[in-house]
Amino acid sequence: MKLDKEQKRVLKAFWPAILVFPFGYPLFMWIFGKLDSWKDALLMIGVGLLLVLVLGIFYVLGSKIPKGDN
Repeated sequence: MKLDKEQKRVLKAFWPAILVFPFGYPLFMWIFGKLDSWKDALLMIGVGLLLVLVLGIFYVLGSKIPKGDN
């Protein structure tokens, strides 16, 4: 799939979320004492990566600008 200019812009804007959210959320849970074990931390990282991946795909596909019929 070839990405247009708008899709590339959305993907560049989404990179911080891809890098921070999956690891930042378990870190904050650990800081606030809500994390019980490494198993929970790894589960949160996996779910975070999956969530960011799905949302990223939706954002990139949804930002496609249709071509005019001109």
